[in-house]
Amino acid sequence: MKINQICLPKFPVEHIANRILSLRKITRIDQQLFMSSVLSKTSLSPEEKILVEQVYQGLSNGFIRVVE
Repeated sequence: MKINQICLPKFPVEHIANRILSLRKITRIDQQLFMSSVLSKTSLSPEEKILVEQVYQGLSNGFIRVVE
């Protein structure tokens, strides 16, 4: 039996987070790329941790819209 897998391109955490923060919106693809990028790393740099927190806070506070 074959299992379907989606191969997402690799982008730096900074690139994806800055895109989300600057556009003030996140799509399903943005979310998948962001999560894939964050979770593929064994550890995040202090700068990356700040960006992840900014995206989280933006979503929590309504600064970033979730769009389809």
